[in-house]
Amino acid sequence: MASRTELVYRDRVSVDDAFTYFKRLVRDAENRVKFSRALQRARRGLGVHMYVTDIDSLIFQYLSYRNVRGFRFTAFELKNVNPRKAIVDGMLKVNGKQYQAHYWLSKMAGIDFYYLVKANENFYIWNVSRIYPEFREHGVGDAKDLYAFIPLEDVIKVEEWELPGTLRLLLWGDKL
Repeated sequence: MASRTELVYRDRVSVDDAFTYFKRLVRDAENRVKFSRALQRARRGLGVHMYVTDIDSLIFQYLSYRNVRGFRFTAFELKNVNPRKAIVDGMLKVNGKQYQAHYWLSKMAGIDFYYLVKANENFYIWNVSRIYPEFREHGVGDAKDLYAFIPLEDVIKVEEWELPGTLRLLLWGDKL
């Protein structure tokens, strides 16, 4: 069976292994919906307001560098967006409630939390603990919601081929 690790590290993966991996992703999405619905039912009548979000990737790193030992966490939210809809008046638009949850998690836990937003061939990257955006309602009908608007001048814009070097710099700076 193909795992995400196999897809990352193996040069070739069989079609069967790839389909097995994608079936797992679908089941994972189904479980997330079931979990969210169960939480909604559990809170009925309690007057509890909540917002469910996930973290796309969480890095747990053992540190052992220059006699410094310990560990650190870094979280990532990965997004694919249509730039015609997500870039509004020189600002990048993302879900506001989710952004607020990620911002407060980064502050309360004392961890770096990066957004990596892919729009066409470019990635827009920023650390939520360092950028507090403008929040406002946007959209019409079902698409009307609270959004966070991040000025493009405050984010790092890189092409896909530059992403590994940029991540290396953000995560480890000049240590490597």
